[in-house]
Amino acid sequence: MYQTRWAADHELPILADFWFRMACEMGQLDGIPKPDVQRVKQVENMFLKETASGHLRFRVAIDSEDHIVSCAGGLIRTEYAFPLAEEQSLFGWIISVYTLEEHRNHGLARILVDEVCSWLKEKGAERARLWSSSAGRSVYEHLGFKNMIDMEKPLS
Repeated sequence: MYQTRWAADHELPILADFWFRMACEMGQLDGIPKPDVQRVKQVENMFLKETASGHLRFRVAIDSEDHIVSCAGGLIRTEYAFPLAEEQSLFGWIISVYTLEEHRNHGLARILVDEVCSWLKEKGAERARLWSSSAGRSVYEHLGFKNMIDMEKPLS
């Protein structure tokens, strides 16, 4: 019923829209601020820039009519593994994981994230990180992601 493939550059605006939908849903579920429409254009430009540099790739799931119904991105970064690490290392971020509501509960996010993790590993990443909504945590835990310590305090 579904197939997965790499996204084409001309599909990045669709994926930026999926990012916006994802961020809006995260806001409703977990109280993060909803992005504005201008932010979508900034994200689209970042997707274009990082894709052109070879640091970002998206996997998409398509339905029988060749419409994108789900996506997951992989972004390569060189960063410190933890605050007191002596050296930076290559690792990947899983970004913009989103499935249209009517196509959920078919394992698409799980498949796409797994495929993106394989690409990150091929690129030399030693680990992957992501930010998850409360609704998505079980999907990522099933794929072997562990909760990290993260605390927040409003300073208003």
